[in-house]
Amino acid sequence: MLTPRRWQAEALDRWRSAKHRGIVEVVTGGGKTVFALMCARAIDVPTTLVVVPTIALLDQWWEEAASFFEIGLDEIHIVSRARALRPGTVNVAVLNTAARLALLSNRRPCFLIVDECHKAASPQYRAALDIPTVATLGLSATPERPYDDGLSTVLVPALGEVIYRYSYREALDDGVIVPFQLRNVIFELEDETSAEYDRLTKSIARAIARHGEESEQAIALLLRRAQVLNLSLGRVRLALRIAAAHRGQRILIFHENIEACNVIYEVLRENGIASGIYHSRLPLRERVKMLGAYRSGKFEILVTCRALDEGFNVPETQIGIIAASTATRRQRIQRLGRILRPSKDKGSAIVYTLVATRPEIDRLKVEEKELQGVTDVTWSHA
Repeated sequence: MLTPRRWQAEALDRWRSAKHRGIVEVVTGGGKTVFALMCARAIDVPTTLVVVPTIALLDQWWEEAASFFEIGLDEIHIVSRARALRPGTVNVAVLNTAARLALLSNRRPCFLIVDECHKAASPQYRAALDIPTVATLGLSATPERPYDDGLSTVLVPALGEVIYRYSYREALDDGVIVPFQLRNVIFELEDETSAEYDRLTKSIARAIARHGEESEQAIALLLRRAQVLNLSLGRVRLALRIAAAHRGQRILIFHENIEACNVIYEVLRENGIASGIYHSRLPLRERVKMLGAYRSGKFEILVTCRALDEGFNVPETQIGIIAASTATRRQRIQRLGRILRPSKDKGSAIVYTLVATRPEIDRLKVEEKELQGVTDVTWSHA
């Protein structure tokens, strides 16, 4: 039987005191899956339903639940349209499946665990929360949604209040994450890209003034500007240069654009660097093959586009290169979590973030203040 980490024991006591209801905020890599399974073991409820946002997370929960309870994979039930909730065992369902299963509401009450619970607050998925429960647990590194009040209006009524928070500082002190450095690298956009970015920025300001921040016109222009910014060849060149400086180490390269990922991947392969690529346009079998090769060490570099932000665990990764990202804090936390997990012979980690514009720099300046005393943050110019 696993011995609970300090935070897991404290959070379990809080959850019991809250009558088996509540949301736990834990840094990515902190051990929230095992904590939830400890909760399932601690209460006398025959049926558990775990709801997750992605197939990758479903696979992870399936494996970990079977291992934790020392049972076969077949004894963990995977819910689908054709296979509804099975009483008396642990069930795992992807959010969109759980949200469609209206018959779940007629079942006997269960222990409901919602991983990455912030996603269940959206109108598309919140129906997954409408089932009879005798106990609830929400898990997330960032339960607050920056663009609405879903935490207070949806998650808290369904799952309970936020009862415990586990921070980077605590995780570092406990050895749950490795010591890490953040290296923020500022580069210059190409003249053509810079001119287009400035033009779109002015158009966005006009659209917001005329139609509002959430208007279709403003959102379309914001998306266009993000695409222009992410497609900068400067990002690709700089990511490749940093990767070359860390030959022999395990590296994850994150980008926002599949075409850019393909370029990085092809250049790495042409230069004889054992590399893989993972994104949503690849066939499932090819994606699984790429992940397996990176996990086994056959590839030293894996290039990915968003798909691995959640539910991917390769603690051997030593270097993260965030070549392009969105403005969301949640994505940032998820990507850091991919890099900071401890493993044998891994003493520390480095995360590079490539930035070119004032908004990107300002977001990282805020993060630098938040992480004072936790990590060293350095700035440089390419």
